[in-house]
Amino acid sequence: MKEIIIAADTKNQRLDKFLSKYLNTAPKSFIYKMIRKKNIKLNGKKAVGSEILAENDVLQIYISDKIIDEFRAVKKIDINAREIDIVYENEHVLIINKPRGLLSQPSSSHEQDTVLSRALAYLHKKGDYDISAESVFTPGLCNRLDRNTTGIILCAKTLNASQQLNKAIAEGKSEKYYLAIVIGKVSSGGLLEGYHTKDAASNKVSISTSVEGKSVLTEYMPIAVSSSHSLLKVKLLTGRSHQIRAHLAGIGHPIFGDEKYGSKAEPSPKYQMLHSTSISFLGLENELAEINGIVFEAAPPEDFIYYRGKFFGGLI
Repeated sequence: MKEIIIAADTKNQRLDKFLSKYLNTAPKSFIYKMIRKKNIKLNGKKAVGSEILAENDVLQIYISDKIIDEFRAVKKIDINAREIDIVYENEHVLIINKPRGLLSQPSSSHEQDTVLSRALAYLHKKGDYDISAESVFTPGLCNRLDRNTTGIILCAKTLNASQQLNKAIAEGKSEKYYLAIVIGKVSSGGLLEGYHTKDAASNKVSISTSVEGKSVLTEYMPIAVSSSHSLLKVKLLTGRSHQIRAHLAGIGHPIFGDEKYGSKAEPSPKYQMLHSTSISFLGLENELAEINGIVFEAAPPEDFIYYRGKFFGGLI
């Protein structure tokens, strides 16, 4: 029998979630089977899996040490991962300026080089991430950006940070701004509303006025306008896949380089000129309270300002 006392850094999560991390290679079906058969108990009582763990709770696992060891693997990292551009870091959170062409985290294609893999390698080298089988929590991303969108990515280094940051984003207690270079002149700002649906087969989003899908809100304001392009500052009021790209294309101003959503201007880059430039939070508590109200900013990449002989610096 294995007995685990829940520590402060692993509390406030569901029992089944904790078990999936502790037995990190075990199928979920195995974990729920052990719970049903009362081979896993919480504080000496029958468990169901949905309980929220508290500090000093006692978890009893009536499974042989051999089987437990088989389902616990040392986490793998890429020791040769490239460096990351750090915007801000403390002991709880890591804020990264994501480069273009890099996935936020592994996809179904199992691509290994991602923002997350680079962040985990960095944290391991620093001694902030334990990859041993005894480690339960793995740092994780709290937001994602499309492969060719650049800018701010949040990585939670602790469970509490992950829970608080994800909750703040979900409840609208964060302010996220983007820079977008779009086709055409945009003379005034506005608020775009609609309903978001995504076609998984084409990986393309549509936004309509009919009440189908999830409600989305995007606010935009022109910062500078040239004869053929406009630089917009965009406030993301909801965070759906491809939201900014689809919304701006819907008003006839697709993002420069975004061929998926209708940008056909020449010469055109093969990536959208979209950059997540800043984020701030309100309402974070305890050890995260110190970052409330701070505006974290990430500079856009060089080719956001200058592309194939066309200078966008005047817009920025």
